[in-house]
Amino acid sequence: MNQGATLILGLGLLTISGCAGRHLPPEPDSYVAANAIGAERAAELAASPAATWLDDLNSPEMSALAREALAGSPDLQVVEAQYRASRWRARGAFGGNLLPSLSAGGNATRTEEPTGTSNRIRTDTVASSVIASWEIDLWGRLAARAMAADLNADAAADDLDSARLSIAGQSARAWVDLSEAQQLLALAQEDLQTRERALDLTQRRYDAGIATSLALRTARSQVASARAEEARAQDALLIASRRLQEIMGRYPDGTLRADGQLPQLSALAAAGAPADLLDRRPDVLASENRLRAAGFRIHEARAAMLPRLTLTGRAGSTAPAGDFGDVDDSVNMITNVIAGFTMPIFNGGALLAESRATVADRRAAAADYVRTSIGAWREVEGTISADQSLEVREREFATAAEEAHAAQDLAEREYARGVATLFELIDAYTRRIDAERGLITARAARVSNRITYHVALGGGARTGGVDEDREQAP
Repeated sequence: MNQGATLILGLGLLTISGCAGRHLPPEPDSYVAANAIGAERAAELAASPAATWLDDLNSPEMSALAREALAGSPDLQVVEAQYRASRWRARGAFGGNLLPSLSAGGNATRTEEPTGTSNRIRTDTVASSVIASWEIDLWGRLAARAMAADLNADAAADDLDSARLSIAGQSARAWVDLSEAQQLLALAQEDLQTRERALDLTQRRYDAGIATSLALRTARSQVASARAEEARAQDALLIASRRLQEIMGRYPDGTLRADGQLPQLSALAAAGAPADLLDRRPDVLASENRLRAAGFRIHEARAAMLPRLTLTGRAGSTAPAGDFGDVDDSVNMITNVIAGFTMPIFNGGALLAESRATVADRRAAAADYVRTSIGAWREVEGTISADQSLEVREREFATAAEEAHAAQDLAEREYARGVATLFELIDAYTRRIDAERGLITARAARVSNRITYHVALGGGARTGGVDEDREQAP
């Protein structure tokens, strides 16, 4: 085999192995998205004020996981990259529209002329040119375009703040769901042990001729149902764990567990005046900036139908191909300056249609601002009323669970003495499980609702923001 064939075979094997490797999952816990962006940037995002409002809930574990999500969430990194692209385009729109443009160029030319004989006259020349152009912004069209682009970039910054707030809330609620799933699994396992104990007692009573076959089969059915519920709770725990890992940018192997307990909630803090909410919610601010940008787009479209004044300056020189020293001779360059007006007369109604379209766009932006504001107020009011009902549910389920547990203990003692029937014992088990499950669900729902309340308020006054200093570098 020659060297060329050996090289081709080696590259083919390398390509095949590389393609195969792309379809293999990484080792569990070997991939964390926060590591992919660098330790320094991850630490910077983790310290973002976008999650500081979570500290008010007094759950260090939940706050730590939310900060990791801010550093490692792939969804958040997408929004951040989109914002930076929008900001750079806005800067390009400002410089490209309002400032003069300057370009330089050069070319080489060969000309051959016939002489009437077999010989031809060949002439080689080189030329250089410098062109400067500047459109005078008579009617503010270019300034309006630049302002609209800048406001759209501001809206993208607000979108980034909103995304950071959303990721912090999502990760916090996912941690609550994980904690709830763990407690429900523990309750299902406890229920299975309880029903297995009842089955063992029923089996002994049946062997002694005290219990009937119906009671024995009923006890066996209860154990099987408890095993099925345990399997369902185990699957729900894995789903909750993987969901939190996905938000945080970790490999979703389902091994993450919540070590801390659900926080004890204090009384709901005042939400403040409704008007204050409009200054705190990033999505409302983004909608407002887009509304303002739509107004500038209207001015730009109307000014596009007016005359334009453009100044153009050109300087250039030519020289024989062999004499490159005269190409950039500034003294002997030929220069001219042109000032010209252009006025659109007929373009098929495109400019008029665009002007009317921008008016419709602004109406849509205004309606979107109203819709976003009303939605923000609805979310706050909804979480406030929900907190009141969830507080009642939690309190009453706690009472129900306490009474049901005492009733179960009493039923077990009476069944062991032969005073109570198996069905009374099963009823006591079921009531106790239902009450404790309701208590776990109500507590988790109230904590999740409190998180939603803070998110609906825009994180209070601490939503974080874009680090403008980082925008100085591409």
